Amino acid sequence: MGRLLSFQTWLVLSIIWAGAMAYLCIASWPEVPLDISAIDPATVVALRAAIIRHAGLYALLAIGPPVLLFVLGRGILGRKT
Repeated sequence: MGRLLSFQTWLVLSIIWAGAMAYLCIASWPEVPLDISAIDPATVVALRAAIIRHAGLYALLAIGPPVLLFVLGRGILGRKT
């Protein structure tokens, strides 16, 4: 029962964490300022690079800590039984 409860707790906290990271990702999404041309090829390339970097960072932040916590928890709980 303890392991199941721990997994359920981890799952709920992971979903909350991922939701928080998704919110922060959307709230800080890269945009083109109004004083810069949005159709300039260099601006388009820079914006695409910023979006890929931004999305990758927040994906890593959303997935990394829960996976690390799962692996560490699995190791600690695995030793007790």
